Amino acid sequence: MPGLKRRAAVSLLIFAVAVGCFLAAGLLSGCGDGGSALSQTPIGAATRQPTQSGANVVLSAAEVAKHNSSSDCWLIIENKVYDVSEYLGTHPGGRDVIIQYCGTEATHAFETKGFGSKHSEIAWSHLDSLYLGDLAP
Repeated sequence: MPGLKRRAAVSLLIFAVAVGCFLAAGLLSGCGDGGSALSQTPIGAATRQPTQSGANVVLSAAEVAKHNSSSDCWLIIENKVYDVSEYLGTHPGGRDVIIQYCGTEATHAFETKGFGSKHSEIAWSHLDSLYLGDLAP
């Protein structure tokens, strides 16, 4: 009898994992959005608001380059696009430190603060709140 209980418990565990995988796959593929599971939504030049955590948004480098001013500043960091326009005024190092990178690839500048010092984990987590989407390949 103990072997039967163990097999039943293992079978139940495998079933639960399989159901969880199917549910996760359905949620990740966007089954409820009426579109293809692989579809990605490009953002146009006039769009400034991030989608829900930037999900499925792909932006070209040319699009990012259009956002190159202190009033409209997007950055590319680790192949992700961030809108830092509203953050410029509160940046501890001053707005001018960031403005020079608006509309460009700024990974090295962000990772080193431009002079070799690393940003804190708090800075990295704050960056997440400014995320727009991924850089197109």
